[in-house]
Parts: sequence; C-alpha cells; structure tokens
Amino acid sequence: MMTYKLERRINHSLDKDMQYTFYLNTIRKQRRFSPWVYKDKIEDLECVKKYYGYSNEKALQVLKILSKDQIIFIKQRLDTGGRR
Repeated sequence: MMTYKLERRINHSLDKDMQYTFYLNTIRKQRRFSPWVYKDKIEDLECVKKYYGYSNEKALQVLKILSKDQIIFIKQRLDTGGRR
C-alpha cells in the first residue's frame, strides 16, 4: 500500500481520473475497504450509567474506583426481575 502512495506522490501531476484508474487497477478488492472498528462493550458500564445517571466518560472513571462488591450491589439494585 505504501508503494502506491509513493507512486502517486511521484506522479502528482496526473489528473484525478488517471489517479483513480491507477488505484482501481492496482489495489485488490479485498484491500480497498477496511472493516468497521467497534468499541469494546463493557457490561458494568451500562449498570453504572443507569444507577448514577452518568455519561460514558464519567461512568468509566467511576468503574476504575468501584470494587467488585459495589458493582454486584449496583447490579442487584437495578435487577427488576421478570423475563430477560
């Protein structure tokens, strides 16, 4: 991929259509698009957000402070019962 960028820098005077066809014909289909990157989902984060009414950033800070027993207590308080 780097060599293609270097080649484009060397031939910067080419018009955009020629640059597009160069990339279209040199880069394979599998390499054109990268997969979406998703954030890791933290289970306890949602519980802390709901219990305290915090945003994502504040809840992450609070999660670092809380002990395992406190998190279990919060989950028990939020458990309303019924089917899941």
